[in-house]
Amino acid sequence: MSDSAMTPPHAPPFGKFEPALLGPEFPAELRTVSGLWFRCGYGPGIAAYLNFFLLRDFIVLHDRAKAARFLTWQAMAKSFYETDLFIRAVTDSGREATGGISSPRVQQQLQQIMRRHAVLAIPPWMMTYFGWSLFEAVEAQCAPLDDEQRRLHLAYMSKAWRLMGISFANDRAAMAAFARDVERRHAALAPQTLAHARSILRIGELIGVSSRPQRVLPLLPAATRELFAPHAQTVRPGLLRRWSCRVLGRLFVPRAVGRPRTAVPFASAAAAAKP
Repeated sequence: MSDSAMTPPHAPPFGKFEPALLGPEFPAELRTVSGLWFRCGYGPGIAAYLNFFLLRDFIVLHDRAKAARFLTWQAMAKSFYETDLFIRAVTDSGREATGGISSPRVQQQLQQIMRRHAVLAIPPWMMTYFGWSLFEAVEAQCAPLDDEQRRLHLAYMSKAWRLMGISFANDRAAMAAFARDVERRHAALAPQTLAHARSILRIGELIGVSSRPQRVLPLLPAATRELFAPHAQTVRPGLLRRWSCRVLGRLFVPRAVGRPRTAVPFASAAAAAKP
């Protein structure tokens, strides 16, 4: 499948950060996003990783470029924690307040992540899709949302991904259509899929996310949910493993999410964005 065959809805990346990009609704967008990402916990992140493993071309390309990242469940856990630290900073839902994408430090992190993926030759449309799948999982976890929450959530995340350097349209219908097309074309098992699924479900148990199929399956898109359903119980950690993961996780596993608070924009960016 060529990159051009999977073109996201048109929403070109921002060349650089300008305070005016935030717009007058940014404080409300940030409060909404921070609140949702505090509420959602770790379930959407586990689901987004699992969904990635269920898209054959995605995981084959990734593992060919950086096999060590998911070679063991411990390596995968390190990757998950680093990704979570990043997304918590972007959404201002971590242990320390950041101001989200209004923060110069977060803007720098966005650029660093993009450069890292460019080195691995991950196609930008795959990054757009991963961002959207995580976005959808958060909304599924936090449902029901009203129209205003959904609008503010998408407006913020569109800006965040475009600041990172990838296309991410503030058009829900177009983005959903793009995602469903990706899933129709790419949902399939790779040789490593079930082993990776077993690892991510184990990591989920360590951080308090149940591996019960009834908990995991609703957070997956329809195509990958149907693909994974026959295997969900088979790859689920056993009872003793689940119990030990819950105990050890509380004692030894670091958590990136913080305690809920009211998010506020980074001061200098907020002042510069005012008309």
